[in-house]
Amino acid sequence: MDFSGRIGGGGRGGARRDVDEFGRDRRSRPHHRKPYERPNRGQRGHGGHGGGGHGGGGHGGAGNGSMVDESADLESRLSSLIIKVGDKNAPTLQNNLEALSVVLEKDFTNHETTVLRTLRQCVLELPWKVTVYSTVAGLLNAKNSETGAKVITLMHGVLCKSLIKGDWCSVKVIMRFFALQVVTKTISASTLLSMVDTFLKPVVGQTADVVTAQNSCFVYIAMTTLLWAGQALKEIGPDELQARLSVIEQYVDVHGKVNADNSLTTVFHDAPTKGADVLAYMLSIMRAVADDGWTIDAVCAPYTMFASEFAQATQHELPALELPVDLPASSYYTLPEFLQLAPHPSEYTVRRFIMMDFIADTVIQLEGNRKDCAKYLMQIHGLCNEDVCNVMTTAQHPEDVDPETSLVFEYMVAEVLFSFLTQLPESQFREMYYTSLAIELRKAEPQILANVLETAVDNIVARIPSMDVECSNRLSNWLAVYISNFGYQWDWAKWESAVSEQDDSPRRRFMQETLLKLVRLSYLDRIKLQLPESCVDLIPAKAPAHNFKYTVQSMDERTREVSVATGRCLKNKGTAEQALEILQTHYAKWTDVDDETRQVLAREMLTEHVLLLGSKTFSHMLNAIEKFMPALQQFGDSPEAKLQIAKVVEDFWCKNTQFFAITIDKLMNYRVIDPATVVEMLFDSSHVGAWSQFHLWEILRNTMNKVNMRVEQLQTRLTAAQVAADTIVADEAEADSAQPSESIEHVESVLAQMLQEQKDAVVLIARHFARLLSSSDGTAGEVDRVWLMGRFKEFMRTYRQQIIDNVQTLESMVFTDEASQDVRLVFASTRILAA
Repeated sequence: MDFSGRIGGGGRGGARRDVDEFGRDRRSRPHHRKPYERPNRGQRGHGGHGGGGHGGGGHGGAGNGSMVDESADLESRLSSLIIKVGDKNAPTLQNNLEALSVVLEKDFTNHETTVLRTLRQCVLELPWKVTVYSTVAGLLNAKNSETGAKVITLMHGVLCKSLIKGDWCSVKVIMRFFALQVVTKTISASTLLSMVDTFLKPVVGQTADVVTAQNSCFVYIAMTTLLWAGQALKEIGPDELQARLSVIEQYVDVHGKVNADNSLTTVFHDAPTKGADVLAYMLSIMRAVADDGWTIDAVCAPYTMFASEFAQATQHELPALELPVDLPASSYYTLPEFLQLAPHPSEYTVRRFIMMDFIADTVIQLEGNRKDCAKYLMQIHGLCNEDVCNVMTTAQHPEDVDPETSLVFEYMVAEVLFSFLTQLPESQFREMYYTSLAIELRKAEPQILANVLETAVDNIVARIPSMDVECSNRLSNWLAVYISNFGYQWDWAKWESAVSEQDDSPRRRFMQETLLKLVRLSYLDRIKLQLPESCVDLIPAKAPAHNFKYTVQSMDERTREVSVATGRCLKNKGTAEQALEILQTHYAKWTDVDDETRQVLAREMLTEHVLLLGSKTFSHMLNAIEKFMPALQQFGDSPEAKLQIAKVVEDFWCKNTQFFAITIDKLMNYRVIDPATVVEMLFDSSHVGAWSQFHLWEILRNTMNKVNMRVEQLQTRLTAAQVAADTIVADEAEADSAQPSESIEHVESVLAQMLQEQKDAVVLIARHFARLLSSSDGTAGEVDRVWLMGRFKEFMRTYRQQIIDNVQTLESMVFTDEASQDVRLVFASTRILAA
C-alpha cells in the first residue's frame, strides 16, 4: 500500500501561482481524494484462486501472494493504529500509547517506510493531535534511540522542504512538534532554541525597516513554537527563554507603531486596533500563558504520563535551518484575525486561542479535501480536557448550551471559518473553499450547524456598516452560494428593516447584492417566492434581459432602414465584411452629418446588433463576438472608439450585470477593447452615486487579474525560452542557434508591451481613485464616498506588488500634495504592507 497520499488530500506548497486560461488558480489535486484507503480492496486472494490448491501447480506463487497480502494488511493495520490513537481523551489513552509504541518498535525494522510516512502525515494533517504524536515519537526514542533519530531526522527533512516551498503552516505545525520533543527529551533545549534563533535572527536590531511580511511571519512562527516549549524551557533555561521573548516583544512593539494608522487589514473598523494586530494578540496570549507557568490546559498532555521513560532517553542534535531568501512578500503567512462572532467568557481567552489555532491549522492542512476537513474538524474537541468547551452536537440538550458562560466548539469553528473568509489583505484560499466547507459541515450536522452559521452571519450583518467593503462583498458571495445549496431557504424577514434605509446603505446594499447573486444562481420567480412582501423591492420586477436600442418604436425611418438591413445580414449568417459594406452604403446617404458622426453611428449600430445576435446564451455571445471581431476591431481604431463600444455594451446589458461583465471580458480577450478602455468606462462620471454596486468592481478586478495573468504567462514563456537557449548552447547542438535568440527577443518584446499595459492600467486606476476621492464632485454624499474609499483600499492592497513596481511614477503623478490626506495615507499604508 502506498501511503504517500495525504490524509485529507494534496499538500500545500505556499501560495499557488499557477492559473488557468481564465486567470483562476489551477487546482493541482482533486477534492475527492480519500485518506488511507485500505490496500487491495476487492482483490483479496487475487492470484490465490489458482494457488490456493484449486489451480494447477501454483503453490510457490500462492505462497508469495499470501505473504504480500499479509504484509500489506499488517501495514494497513499499523497505519490505522497510528491514525486513530488519541482520537479521544479517554482513560485508556496511556495504555493505548504504550501499546502502540511497543507494536511500532517491534515492526519498525520490517515496515520502517510505512511507519515513518504515516507519522509524518499525521503530524502534518492532524495538527490538534500534536501532543499525541509527540508522545509517540518520544516513546519510540526512549525504547530505541536509533528509531527516535530516524523519526526526528524525517521531520527535520520535511521542515526543510516546507521552508523551501514557503509552506508556512506546515513549518508552524512541525515547529510545534519539535517544541514538544524538548518535553519528551528527544531533542535538547539548545537544539530547539537554535532553530528558534534562526527565525528571530532577521529581526535583531529594531528599526522600522525590519518590519516586513517575511519577518512578521518568522516572528509569528517563533512565538507559536515558544508557546508550546515554554514550560520545558522555563525549567531548563529561563534566561534563554526570556532573551528570545525580549526580541519578540521589541519586534511586536515596532510592528505596532509602524502599522498604527494602517487600516488596510482591518475587517471591522469599529473594533479595537489591537484586534487587527495579530502579533500583538499573539503576544498577549503568550504573556497570559507565561503568567500561568506556561501551562496549556486546553488539550490533554499525554507526555506527562511518561516522564520516567523520557528521563533516560537519548537526545538528538539537528542540522541548522536555512530560511528562504527569494520568496515574494505575498507568500508569507500569518494567522488571520480571529473574529469574535459570539460572546465568550474572557477568562477562557487562552483556551479559545488554542482551540481556534488547531481548527485553523486543520482548515489549511486539509484544504485539498473539504469532506475530510469537515469530518476531522468535528473531531478536534475529542482531545480537550474536561470542561474546556461545550459541544452542541454531543450535548443531550444543545439548546441549553450558552456561549456567554462557556466556550462552544461549534461557534469556534464558525468563527475560524469566517475569519479566513474575511482575512486581509487576501484570503489564503479561494472563497469557494470556505463556502463548500461550510456546506459540508452543515450536511454533517444539519440542525445545529445551520443555526450556528446563521447566528454567525446575523452577527456579522449587524456590524456591516463598519465592515471593510471587500469583506462585505466576500460574505455576500459566500451567503448566496451557501443558501443555493439548501433550497434557497433563508429568513430574510429578520433583515427587513434594512429595506427602508437609503439605497446605498451597507445593509441594504448587502441584501440586494446577495439576492441578485441568488437570481443568477436560480431564476427571478423562485427567489421572489422566498422573500417576504417587504423585501420584494430589492430585486428587479422583471427577469434580467437586454436593452436593445433600435426597437421599431424608437427609431426614425432612415435609422430603421439601417437597423433592419444590418439585423437581416447578421441573422442570415452574413460576414463581417458584408456587415461593414451595408453600414457604409446606408450611412453614406446621410449627407446632413459629417464623416465622424457617421462613423460613430455605424459603430453603435454594429455593436448593438452583434450583442443582440449573441444575447441568448453565453455561447451565442462568444460566437457572435468571434465572428464579427474583425469589424469590431476596425471600428475600435482609437481610444475614443473603444470607449464608445464599451459604453454601448454597458447600456445594452444595463439590466443584466452578469452578461455585462462577461461581454466586457470577451471583448478584452479579443483585443476589441483594452484594459484602459474598461477603466475609463468604470470611472465615468455617470457612475457617481453608484459606487456601491458590486458588479463594477467585479469587472475592474477581472480586468486587472487578466492583465497580471498575461504578464505572468509571458514571464514563464521567457524563462522557458531562455532555458531552452542555454540548453542548446551547452549541448553544442547543430541546430540553428539563431532560432532561440529570435524567440527570446519576440517574447521579450511582447512582455515589454504587456508590462507597459500593466503599468498604464495601475496608474490610470490610481489616478481616477485619487481624483474622485479628492474632489467633492467624485461622490454623491458621505456614504457613496465610504464605498469608493473601501474599493480604493481593496485595489491598493490586492495589487500592492504592482503598486510598488510603479511607486515612483505614482508618487510623482498621482499621490501628490493635491490628493486628499486619507488617499495619501492609504498609499503610505500600501507601501508598508508590501514590504
